[in-house]
Amino acid sequence: MKETSDDVKNQKEDGNFLKNLLKEKEPKTSEFVGTIIVNIVLLYIVNNVLSWNLSFITSSFQDVIWIFNISIGSTIVANILFLVYHSGWFRSIIQILLNILGFMVAYFLYTVFPFVFSQLYITYAVKIVLIIGMIGLVIATLVEVVKLILRIMNP
Repeated sequence: MKETSDDVKNQKEDGNFLKNLLKEKEPKTSEFVGTIIVNIVLLYIVNNVLSWNLSFITSSFQDVIWIFNISIGSTIVANILFLVYHSGWFRSIIQILLNILGFMVAYFLYTVFPFVFSQLYITYAVKIVLIIGMIGLVIATLVEVVKLILRIMNP
């Protein structure tokens, strides 16, 4: 059988797929610093939101503040580490850990659900968004595990 130009092109694209998956954009210090600043602001918001007396946030929000603090604090520490060292395998490991923490935040928000909305459809919409977020984090974690394995196998 004779290979068509499309077959050759697909083979080249398949070979490049692995390279494209492992290809990293050059990290910028400003991205890490910006993420640190945004997370410091989020940390402040999460720890003070109950004192703002927002009508849709219940007092049970205090039951999830601890996981928010762990997750946001870990993100801040991770980005400080990325300022110093940002090898691909290292970032993959850290991202896997951050994804797990993000999943835990969404899970605890879903189970505690410290919100009360006047419209029932808003309650369901927020719960669906949390479920979709958890599914997305599981997928992102699996992708990051594959990337880590491929980086280890192809240094």
